[in-house]
Amino acid sequence: MWLILNEASRDMAKADILSGHVVYFFDAGITKADGTREQCKVGAIDERAGFKLITAHPDLISECDCIVMHTGIEDSWLVKNQAPIIWIVHGKPLDCFRPEQDGKRSSYSLYSNLAKWNRCKKMIHFWPEYIPFWSPAFPDKKHVCFDYPAIDEQRFTNEGKIHTLENSGKYNILICDSVRADIDLFEMVIGCIEVAKKYPNEFKFHFYGFEHDKLACWQILLNELKRVGGLGDVKPRYTNMEHVYRAVDCVFSPNRINNRVVAEALNCGKPVIQEMGGNGLGDYFCNIPNTSDVVEAFSMFKNDFDNKLIDKDKIIEKSKVFNLKYFSEKMNKIYDEVVGAV
Repeated sequence: MWLILNEASRDMAKADILSGHVVYFFDAGITKADGTREQCKVGAIDERAGFKLITAHPDLISECDCIVMHTGIEDSWLVKNQAPIIWIVHGKPLDCFRPEQDGKRSSYSLYSNLAKWNRCKKMIHFWPEYIPFWSPAFPDKKHVCFDYPAIDEQRFTNEGKIHTLENSGKYNILICDSVRADIDLFEMVIGCIEVAKKYPNEFKFHFYGFEHDKLACWQILLNELKRVGGLGDVKPRYTNMEHVYRAVDCVFSPNRINNRVVAEALNCGKPVIQEMGGNGLGDYFCNIPNTSDVVEAFSMFKNDFDNKLIDKDKIIEKSKVFNLKYFSEKMNKIYDEVVGAV
């Protein structure tokens, strides 16, 4: 099966392997700024939490009964095999639609065109909240939605190695799922500044996967957050995020849904403050554009933290819906339908 090397596809590959499937993990290479791709790293080893995944040679695609696509690959690979294709749609609808509307990339219409391809049998996305937003793009017979993402619960736990924060505070807050077209990080950071003003030098906000620190407009905000004592670490993408979750006290997410970051944090026993209005399993909710609402949510967290009212066991208990078994059961039904019909 074809997968691209990232957190989500890695966990899906592990789920398939645990189900007894033979999985070939192919990496098409990272797309560079000029649109070209880096050469795929055949033989690359990703070994974490007792699970090893090795990038296979593209020629092995000829042995596949089904190809699970997480992003596009070279036509020269696809023509080696006419096996049916299942697309995993990772992008959230607005994150796909808005860039295309702005003339940057054509994700939404691309997915729609792929869904019309006869060889493509299923378009799978996550979170029922998004069914109406994907329905215009996907034919009903190909449109499939899973309730939860696949999370490796053996890797994302509250026990294990802990990352060292360089600029820690009394309360360490992680923000790491904000680099998307449908997320307004500007509003989040303004809320963080207001929290830091109310509680000087107590809250430290740590940004991982942050890509804007060189822009002048962001320097204004980060400098202000630093001035009021709230700036923690500002880091690029990090490989072992489970180590970071264990190092912080809370995760601040702009998502209403139970996306990977929310799920990973809960699996590690960390409370989550997230945007209200959805079916999120977080512990505190706020209207992020309303800064007073953000301050109130963090005040509630602070009170619970200070009074030892945060129950990690309860957090981990509700996180049990995020596991590889759920994904395997759903995918095996899809495989039976798609491969069995060939």
